[in-house]
Amino acid sequence: AIIITFRININSAEMSALIVILSIISTAAAFSSVSTRNVASNVQMAAEGFSKSLPFLKKPKNLDGLIGNAEFDPIGFAEYFDPKWLREAELKHGRVSMLATVGWLVQSAGIHLPSPDGLYDVANPIDAFFHVGASPIAQIFITIGALESINHEGKLGMTDMHKDSTREVGQFSLPIYGASQLKGKSEALVNELKLKELKNGRLAMLAIGGLVHQTIVTGSDTLGAFPNPNLWSLY
Repeated sequence: AIIITFRININSAEMSALIVILSIISTAAAFSSVSTRNVASNVQMAAEGFSKSLPFLKKPKNLDGLIGNAEFDPIGFAEYFDPKWLREAELKHGRVSMLATVGWLVQSAGIHLPSPDGLYDVANPIDAFFHVGASPIAQIFITIGALESINHEGKLGMTDMHKDSTREVGQFSLPIYGASQLKGKSEALVNELKLKELKNGRLAMLAIGGLVHQTIVTGSDTLGAFPNPNLWSLY
């Protein structure tokens, strides 16, 4: 009876070990199967025209041929609005953001235009905006608006900006913009420079947003300390 019991115990131990080993093998096989299915799924999705940026969504429409196209348009704006107008807006926002980022850092460093009456002496960019008053701001907007109107021949709307126009998206024809610097360069180099501008503009849009919020959080004379529960009562 003792020998039989001993053998049964050994067999039970072996059976337990066998069960553990089989469990490990089946688990590994399951993960391997999932991995194989994922690879196959990704290949199938790419073949069916899914987005490079968001492979679980269909490839966006109307973006082919645009420099820097990462096939990212989850909301589908390009299906309802002119992609040329959207790219024009992206480029201009990027260019303004690059200027704004540099201007914000320069102003914060205390570098400013000479002003005998102290009009431009405020280092905090938020305070500086409100300190100069409406007239200088209006002059900037009017000047930019005039240059934009000249460049687009008065077509500033979404529906007519690129209508019957051979102008390249984002191109400024006036000599003061330096567009002539691209003349004589290879197409590959031009496309590379345009891609760099686009990516730097995208980064600058994030940068200026971060700078504005950082300045708000650190506090200003105009908005007060953060958070300011009495902010709206100031006005």
